[in-house]
Amino acid sequence: MLTNQQALNEAQRQKQALHTISGWRRVLFLLSACFMALAAWGFTAHVLAAGIAGAVLGVAGMVLTLLVHLSIVCGQKNVEAILATLEPADDAPAKG
Repeated sequence: MLTNQQALNEAQRQKQALHTISGWRRVLFLLSACFMALAAWGFTAHVLAAGIAGAVLGVAGMVLTLLVHLSIVCGQKNVEAILATLEPADDAPAKG
């Protein structure tokens, strides 16, 4: 069983990791948008290889973006669960 301080430290580390991962999500989303733009250009300019490559990479990027987003949501729920298990502080008023 973790002490309150250990649980708070773990929750803080996980929040920092979630912040880092949210940056990855942003980058993946931007890359996906760029690849989709490449696909649109490739198909309209009749450059089939660029269109197909852009479409495949764009869809793969969007799938990765969704997976990263799902991991962020699950991570936030995990942090909330850690914080919910903390024992009340000794100086907290007692319910009565």
